[in-house]
Amino acid sequence: MSIIFYDHLVVKSEIEQLLAEIDEAENQKGKTIQLIDDIIFQGILSFVLEKLEPHHHHVFLTIVHERPYDPEIISYLKLHVGSDIEEEIRSEADHLVKMILSDLHSED
Repeated sequence: MSIIFYDHLVVKSEIEQLLAEIDEAENQKGKTIQLIDDIIFQGILSFVLEKLEPHHHHVFLTIVHERPYDPEIISYLKLHVGSDIEEEIRSEADHLVKMILSDLHSED
């Protein structure tokens, strides 16, 4: 997946390490990584939308759709959600990564 505004807040090293150890074809690993990125993307968007007032949803989603890489999205969220939004996203991302790791380990 391309660069997303929250990438600096998500630590996927444990997932990447686990996938590197799995004996699967590279294309299958690529599909798995894409699914994981999609799960994290959807989870963080859902989390942010819960934090934002509904009248800001359209603007936020438009910006993310047009420029998902734009670091100004964090500035927008700080203005409309609060200055601690980066820490909140980091915490939500950690939660999502733990859930994904749990699911991957249960498939062993």
